[in-house]
Amino acid sequence: MKWFASFRPPWPVSYLLALSILALAIPLIVLVGLEAARLSTSERTRLHQDATRTAERIAVDVDQQFNSYIAILQTLATSPALRAGNFAVVHAQANAALMPLGLFAFLRDATGQQLFNTRVEYGTPLPVSKGFDDEIFTSKQSFVSDLVYGNVARQPVLAVSVPVLNEDKTLQYVLSLSLSPELIKRLLDNQSLAPGWSAIILDRANVVLARAWQNERFFATQLTGEQIRERRRGMANGQDLEGRTVMRGAAKSRLTGWSVYVAVPASLADEAVRSALLGYAGLVSILSAFGLAGAFAVGRVIAKPLDEAAAQAKALGEGRALSYRPTMVREANAISQALVEAARLRDEADEQIFQLMREVSHRSKNMLAVVQAIARQMTGTDPKMFVRRLSDRIIGLAASQDLLIENNWQGVHVSDLVASQLSPFREFLGTRVVSNGAPVRLTPSAAQAVGMALHELATNASKYGALSGDKGNVDIRWDIDGSDDAREFCIEWRENGGPKVNPPEKLGYGHTIMVLMVEKSLDAKVGLSFPPEGLVWQLRASAQCTWNAEGR
Repeated sequence: MKWFASFRPPWPVSYLLALSILALAIPLIVLVGLEAARLSTSERTRLHQDATRTAERIAVDVDQQFNSYIAILQTLATSPALRAGNFAVVHAQANAALMPLGLFAFLRDATGQQLFNTRVEYGTPLPVSKGFDDEIFTSKQSFVSDLVYGNVARQPVLAVSVPVLNEDKTLQYVLSLSLSPELIKRLLDNQSLAPGWSAIILDRANVVLARAWQNERFFATQLTGEQIRERRRGMANGQDLEGRTVMRGAAKSRLTGWSVYVAVPASLADEAVRSALLGYAGLVSILSAFGLAGAFAVGRVIAKPLDEAAAQAKALGEGRALSYRPTMVREANAISQALVEAARLRDEADEQIFQLMREVSHRSKNMLAVVQAIARQMTGTDPKMFVRRLSDRIIGLAASQDLLIENNWQGVHVSDLVASQLSPFREFLGTRVVSNGAPVRLTPSAAQAVGMALHELATNASKYGALSGDKGNVDIRWDIDGSDDAREFCIEWRENGGPKVNPPEKLGYGHTIMVLMVEKSLDAKVGLSFPPEGLVWQLRASAQCTWNAEGR
């Protein structure tokens, strides 16, 4: 097709529109890269926090479970038969109460000699059992042991012990429960860990009591000093017992002193980031593809009437008759109509076209000068902030421009200008935003300057002032003051009822828009004050900035 003919300028409209779409896509690609870094850090932090909360929950469950075991022992310790030394009765009571729970009790005297053990018949000779809970013999406080080998159980067990004291507070007996580590494994199994996650419980000697994954392989394994130090590094990546790279959350059981670690594969964070980035990249690609397709389609729609207008212009030069055919492009229609009219009155049409081109050039230069002044006044090195702030100002300028176009550049009524710049707050107009004034029409240059100031005032009010809350209000008044050559256009913006106002420590770009640029554009006097009840902005300019004052 013709619009694919060459990659060298001059280019068709479709090419230029496509290039503009690509130019818009470049910042999106940069944002995707920045988002990747942010997502990676955010996802790792989230997973680490989730792992820590899970470890804390498991530690609480361990404490609750062992508190229940201590409560059982304390209940048995109050048995009158135990105080009377009738161990056979206590043996029978403990056996009846604990057997259904899969628990076993044993009683020792102050020397550590076992007096009974519900794992065997009463009267069976029993060994001395000390060394694994010596603290209870001195502290006389409840105690949970680390993993030990039970001489009677003939397997690794855990012991929960409570002291039985004489009336003089001396130690009479130590009553203990003998627990299978399988109970700790069941506790981990009930945690419903996320897929790929793992949890491990270590006793005070850093021996594995239970592990949510491959427990049989690592049970009773004692971790090395380096493995323990690695688990205390917090969010930093480390290796689990299988060699996977993981992040860990840690907690400690207050009752037992055991450590709980929850490991999350680092690949989960990478996978989440990768999935999100693929989504972003896909979205950018789809939007860019649609944008390019739309650019070429719109380019063809624009190019066709432009080609027809060019043919009409050629016919006009050759003196041939022209006919007007409407198209979808307003500007092309206007050119075509102008060319048809020019064919009827050639000399007058040539003069009109000449004047029209001069006017368009003048207004374009004026508009570009305003945009250039806005860009030069803006400070800061953050491209995103620069683009956002520049876009906000151009939107305000565009709103005034739209009004001027709608009024055929015959000036803009102040009431229409206020309504246009406050359109985001149209639900407040007449209630929280009250505007009133004489039927004054501003010249195009005055409308642009005042419109940008009103846009800046409205933006600031929504962020920090009267419109940032539920109770504040804005009062906008304008009028023509004085007579003859001393007549002045006056407008005031007054806020009330919003947050308490404090004068800014530093005047920013908003001050430039609201004060300096308006003063320079209209040769006006602008006042900006910050009473506690609300910001006040006042403008006084010669009435020459109004349309009627210019005699038009």
